[in-house]
Amino acid sequence: MQKYVKIVPMKQTMKQPEKGRLQCATCGKGVQHANLVSFSKRRIKHVRKPNLHVHHLVIDGTRIKIKVCTTCKRSLRETQRAEQIAAAKVKVNA
Repeated sequence: MQKYVKIVPMKQTMKQPEKGRLQCATCGKGVQHANLVSFSKRRIKHVRKPNLHVHHLVIDGTRIKIKVCTTCKRSLRETQRAEQIAAAKVKVNA
C-alpha cells in the first residue's frame, strides 16, 4: 500500500524586487512581516508596508523624484523651510 504525499509549493509573501521598491530613500524603512493575533491566539501572517510618498528635491538645479516615508518627508520640508527663511532674511538685510 502506497502513501500519497501532497506536495505544496512554498508561498512567497513578498518578492525580492518588491521589497526594494517599498523602501524609504533616506532612512531605509521598509516592509515588515508580522502576525495578526486574534483573541483565540490564532495567528495570521501579515505584511506591514511603510507610508511612502513621492518627494521632489532640487539638487544643483535638477529636480529629482524620490520615495520617502512621511517622517523623513516632514524633516525634509522643515529643513527646506528653514533655508527659505534664511534666504529671505538675507534679501531683507541687503
